[in-house]
Amino acid sequence: MIKVIATDLDGTLFYPKKRLRLIPKKNKEFLTRFASNGGKVVVVSSRGFNFASKLEKKCPFNLDWIGNDGTFIKIGGKVIEESFFDSTKLKSLISYLRLNYDPGLILLSSKTHPIVMTRTRVNHITNFVYFLYEAFQGVYREPFVRSDHVFYNEIEKGETNKIMVLIGLTKKKKELAEVLTKELAEKFADFEFTWLNQFIEITPKGCSKASGVRKYLDYLGYSSQNVLVIGDSGNDAPMFDEFYENSYCMSHSPNSVKIRAKHVVDHVYDLEKVLYPLEDSSKTNKEGKNK
Repeated sequence: MIKVIATDLDGTLFYPKKRLRLIPKKNKEFLTRFASNGGKVVVVSSRGFNFASKLEKKCPFNLDWIGNDGTFIKIGGKVIEESFFDSTKLKSLISYLRLNYDPGLILLSSKTHPIVMTRTRVNHITNFVYFLYEAFQGVYREPFVRSDHVFYNEIEKGETNKIMVLIGLTKKKKELAEVLTKELAEKFADFEFTWLNQFIEITPKGCSKASGVRKYLDYLGYSSQNVLVIGDSGNDAPMFDEFYENSYCMSHSPNSVKIRAKHVVDHVYDLEKVLYPLEDSSKTNKEGKNK
């Protein structure tokens, strides 16, 4: 029996984007129904603490959080677990990335700051493009800081839990990001690597969306059969592997992601037919008789 829906945000719960309402109406109605029947909804996202507070205010039901790709878990409004990088190892990794890949952009997320941007080789152009991107995000926008000082100060504080590395903006760079993710995972055992479009996402060892969902279930005393996971990106693929029988991928996802999930759906609210099939069938029969 499904007791938990673990959902990604961007491209999943927020699909299609509603820049004023945040969550599409049909998705909100479905999850409200699920929660009112005793189910638990947990967001599993690369977004962090700040965005969690914003979304919670927009929801008519209680949300739990597995944020920054599994580096923190929040249940019933209480943070039950947090994980951060070892500062020395992280600085070494960033130096390696700069030297060998010359990335277009490096971002970090920490307990204090949702996004901090550091200096890159395409300084002014990248900053301008990122500014435009953020400006058009509407209600999905997260504040960011561009500062080398803040970037490295957050690392030194030991409260950084995610790094994002932009490989490039083209389709080829997106494909390269997926390849490089695998190469880096083989070379650096102290980190977790996943990819999100043209970005490579890096978290401390043992922190992923899959591990976050596993810890969440263990805390609540639920089994793997009690959770349904849904997402759309490379960083969701570990969830599909871990909870394959009840894994759902969005139809607009890359093929390399879709093949990792057992099922494919167009929208989050399509899961209503999965969880309440008898009611859906009864409704269809009534409509047929009325005709």
